[in-house]
Amino acid sequence: MFDHHGAAANITQNQQTLQSRFDNMKNQFTPGYKAEVVEFNEIMGSEMGGGAKVKKTSISFEQGKIFKTQTKTNMAINGRGFFVVSDGNQKHYTRDGRFEFQEGALKDHFGKTVVGFPLDSQGNISGQEGPVAMTMDPNTKLYAGKYTDFKIDGSGKVYGVATLTDPTTGQRIETTTPLYQVAVASFANAGSLERSGTTSFHESEESGKAMIGVAGQGALGEIKAGSLELSNVDYMQEGAAIGMTKQNYQANMAAFKAMDQLTKSALQLVR
Repeated sequence: MFDHHGAAANITQNQQTLQSRFDNMKNQFTPGYKAEVVEFNEIMGSEMGGGAKVKKTSISFEQGKIFKTQTKTNMAINGRGFFVVSDGNQKHYTRDGRFEFQEGALKDHFGKTVVGFPLDSQGNISGQEGPVAMTMDPNTKLYAGKYTDFKIDGSGKVYGVATLTDPTTGQRIETTTPLYQVAVASFANAGSLERSGTTSFHESEESGKAMIGVAGQGALGEIKAGSLELSNVDYMQEGAAIGMTKQNYQANMAAFKAMDQLTKSALQLVR
C-alpha cells in the first residue's frame, strides 16, 4: 500500500535539504560563512507511523582558509574561537572579521559593535568587557584625540600609534600604547549554535553558554590581523548533494503524482 504520508514527508525533507544546500552555495564567497547541515532522524515509538522524522540542523565549523587583505581592521581566527559582537541588546558570535571603525567604535559588516577588554599601559586587562571604541577627531584627525594611527597585533590587541618629530634632530619617533584586547569566545558544542544572521550566531541550550577569553587561551586560536577567513563551503560536495537531493525529490514527486492519479481514477470507477 502506498504511503501518502511518507511520500509527502520525503518531498518536504528534500525541499528543506535543497534550501539549505542552496543557501550554502549562495554564500560560498561570504567571509566567515559556515556551512549548514540538515539531517532527518527517525522518531522512535512515534504514533505518526514509521515514516515520521524530525529535522535536525547543525553548523559545520570546519576551519576555512585564511587570506591577507589590504584592510588592517579585518581579522580572522585560526582556531575554534569566535569574535563577540553586540547589537546593543544581545551578544552574537561570528567568524566573519570584516571590521571597521564606524561612529567611534569597531563594528562588523552588519553594524554590530566588536566586544573587547580595556588595557592598561602594560597591556594587561584593566576592566570589564565593552565596545572597542576609538573616536577620530574630525579637526585634528587624531584617534582618541592623541594618536595619529592604530594597529592590531596577532593577539587581537589594539594599539594607539603616536608619531612625534624631534625638533632638534628631525627624527621621527613612533610610540605605541595598548588600548583594547579583542574578546574571543568558545562553546562546549559549537555545532548547535543557532544562526542570528548570515554569519552570526547566538547561544542555544545545546551549544552551552559562551566562555569568553582572549586569543591564545586554550583552543580559542590565534587572531590574524589584516586577514579574513574564507567560507568553508565545499563547492563540489554541495553540488553533488544538490544533484542527489533533486533526483530523490523528483522520484518522490513522480510517485506521489502517479498514485494520486490512480486514486482519482479508482474513485471515478466507484462512482
